[in-house]
Amino acid sequence: MRVREKQIVFRTTYEEYKEIKFRAEKVGLNLSDYIRSRAIGYEPREKPPRDFYDAIKQIRAVGNNINQIARIANDTGRLDELTCKKQFDVLNDLIIELKKEYLLPKKE
Repeated sequence: MRVREKQIVFRTTYEEYKEIKFRAEKVGLNLSDYIRSRAIGYEPREKPPRDFYDAIKQIRAVGNNINQIARIANDTGRLDELTCKKQFDVLNDLIIELKKEYLLPKKE
C-alpha cells in the first residue's frame, strides 16, 4: 500500500469548491483523489450508469456458461451445438445492446 507522506493545502472560493466537489462526485472520486488525478494529467471519466454494470455481469455469466460447455466438450469429446449457439446469440445480443447504448450516436 502506498503511503502518502506529503500534504498540499490550497484555498478556493466557495463556488470553486462546489464545482470541484461536484466534478469529483460525478466521476465517483473523493476530493483528494480527483485533484491528484487532475494534477498529474488524468481526465477521470464519469461513472457509467448501473445498467452498464448489469450488462458486464450478464456477459460474465455467459462467459462462465461457455467455459462450462468447453469443459464438458473436452471431457466427453462431444459439443452441444444448440447450447453453444444459444449462448453465442445471448452474448451477441448483449454486445449489440451495449454498442447501441454507449457507442452509437443517439437520435434526438
